[in-house]
Amino acid sequence: METVRLLEEHEFPQDLQKYFEGTKTWFGIDYIPKMSKVISYAPEFASTHGRCSRRAMVDGDLKRKQKEMIAVAVSAVNACEY
Repeated sequence: METVRLLEEHEFPQDLQKYFEGTKTWFGIDYIPKMSKVISYAPEFASTHGRCSRRAMVDGDLKRKQKEMIAVAVSAVNACEY
């Protein structure tokens, strides 16, 4: 359940479009994830969050897909609706 109204893609300022395009490319999707919409309310945080996320999710001892599966499992255990 959303407690903050998330803007639609066309409602965001033009300067955030580059951030969103990078997010779509990174995840291989054609929409803006909700978390990216939330982060856009504090644009100065967006690039830091993106760098941390990419660093955490690159292949290492575990492949990116394995890390994503772990994140889904943890979210399910925590009854996270996101």
